[in-house]
Amino acid sequence: MNNIFGAGGGGGGPEQWFLSLPIVTRVWLGLTLVVTAFSNLDFVKWNSLDFSRWEDVLGRGSSGSTEAWRRVLLTCFLYAGKFGWSAIIGLHLMTQISTRYEKMGPICTRRIYINPLRNGEGQAEEPPNVQRGQDNHSPYYPRGESSDYVFCLLFGMTGILLSNILLLPRLPAFITQNRIHRFFHRHLSFYVLYIWSKQHPQQRVNMFGIAISAAYLPFAYLLMGYALNNGQSIPVDILHGMFVGHVYFYLASVVPRVLGGRRAVISTPVALIDLCNWLEGRGHVVDNDGRMNDEPMLVDVDGVIGG
Repeated sequence: MNNIFGAGGGGGGPEQWFLSLPIVTRVWLGLTLVVTAFSNLDFVKWNSLDFSRWEDVLGRGSSGSTEAWRRVLLTCFLYAGKFGWSAIIGLHLMTQISTRYEKMGPICTRRIYINPLRNGEGQAEEPPNVQRGQDNHSPYYPRGESSDYVFCLLFGMTGILLSNILLLPRLPAFITQNRIHRFFHRHLSFYVLYIWSKQHPQQRVNMFGIAISAAYLPFAYLLMGYALNNGQSIPVDILHGMFVGHVYFYLASVVPRVLGGRRAVISTPVALIDLCNWLEGRGHVVDNDGRMNDEPMLVDVDGVIGG
């Protein structure tokens, strides 16, 4: 089938720029713009998009109705705030971070032992001459693709919601300032930023004109957020995203090496791999390098994160 989300078409300007974004970044940004615009234009109320109580998600809240958007637990990650500089900067930062992570190759969590054809002809075997990731000490293919990034985002959203309920209320008040977070757009952005910084720690980036290594970038944002708060409070949204990002990176990259290279704690579901391949118009066959057919080559990108 044709590529449903494929970039193309002539013309310049915002449309061409938007279509030039990687597929997952494009969908994430598009949904965020729609949800944020609808809320600011009063098509929907902002307090109907948040996540505050499980009762609202399950339809047992004050309204007594089942709210589908809350049930899927997505809108609390897609609302960037009221129109203004804060929302613009947040959207710009999210786009920069996500584009860089996706173009440079997300961490692959597709297991080698998964038989993409699943033809039922016996037990799935590892493809011959396949190249493993992480110096042949990984249960995953060496190159990440869209399905791995989508799984990464789903893992992050789940981890952020669970830790927001189970962990944050138990932190000291001087850290949380007794604030309740109902929207997690910035949390998810810094979650991706932390993972990318751990994956490419030596990459040089410019943060508002200052060149630093990627390994220090999340902490630089954390320090800057603390300074912008006049030293009164730690930016919990940044810290929260970094914490969940560290959990993901540890499970996806560190644990497989520690366990000998053939064990995986987390892996991208086969159904998600097939869905992403179908949406991108790609087949299921894996070549000898462990890449799906028509998989784009990974490229490094230059640019400025944050300005």
